[in-house]
Amino acid sequence: MAETNGRRTFLGVHSIDHFSLLVPDVDKARHFFTHFGLDIRDVARGIDLYTFGNDHRWAAIREGKQKRLQHVSLLAFPDDIERFRGHFKKHGIETIAAPVGASVDSGGVWIATPDGLAIHIAPGAKNSPNERDPVIPTPRHSIERGAPVRGTTPPTRPKRLAHVLLFTEHLDRAIEFFGKALGLRLSDRSGGVAFMHGGHGSDHHLIALAQSNGYGMHHSAWTVQSIDEIGLGSERMIQVGYSRGWGIGRHVLGSNYFRYIRDPWGSYAEYSFDIDFVPAAPQWEVWSPPPENSLYIWGPEVPEDFIHNYEAACD
Repeated sequence: MAETNGRRTFLGVHSIDHFSLLVPDVDKARHFFTHFGLDIRDVARGIDLYTFGNDHRWAAIREGKQKRLQHVSLLAFPDDIERFRGHFKKHGIETIAAPVGASVDSGGVWIATPDGLAIHIAPGAKNSPNERDPVIPTPRHSIERGAPVRGTTPPTRPKRLAHVLLFTEHLDRAIEFFGKALGLRLSDRSGGVAFMHGGHGSDHHLIALAQSNGYGMHHSAWTVQSIDEIGLGSERMIQVGYSRGWGIGRHVLGSNYFRYIRDPWGSYAEYSFDIDFVPAAPQWEVWSPPPENSLYIWGPEVPEDFIHNYEAACD
């Protein structure tokens, strides 16, 4: 991160604050995310999602007529908020009022993507990693035996929200918007999907984008500490009725191991482990392999409707 007289010369968001979803049945959301391994806290008209041992709110789920992505909140260094206001004015990017009922307590500034999705730039400390997450060996049950008895393992507890993949009707315009307006940088692109990281150093992507017929939420990804945690979490979700999804497998772009669990409304929550890290220095080589060589190295076949935007019919 370049400094001039103690002042950052690079202007860009550095982390995800939270995403906000409207859903028609909060109890279903509570059931899904509880078993997924998150810390659920009840609030007026909905729930907030936390990870255990961390007081950062990663998502706000509120009651609505139908499932709909309401907004995404991204974090910037507090002394950069006014710089962003000037940046938006200089580049003709209009600021907007906060959406009605937006679950945001702090200050900051609001803008909208080319699709009309509300984006909040909030002041806050960096929660995205400053280096690649360490690979922690799976603990052994005992010296003699590696695996414990089935049913005796602790629940999978994700550490943090890693990224979100958003649908967009205009992929090229969305890439330009997140780059020009917010300072995100392209990591890789293949076909109708693009991955963007934070210029202050972050995972391979904070925001991913997929071509669709409107905006919406494809998935939220949550960092876990091992492939074993992915498998254990996936098995628990299957046992409580969430068998649909994709994985276990390993991605090409991003390199992470994954399992996507389909929620009651056609989006996914992903267990993610060992994703690539992109440092602050802009030396990353962008890959653009064909889709058949870029989605996964190994794993089951992709479900036919995996990249289908079930929100697009809402409007």
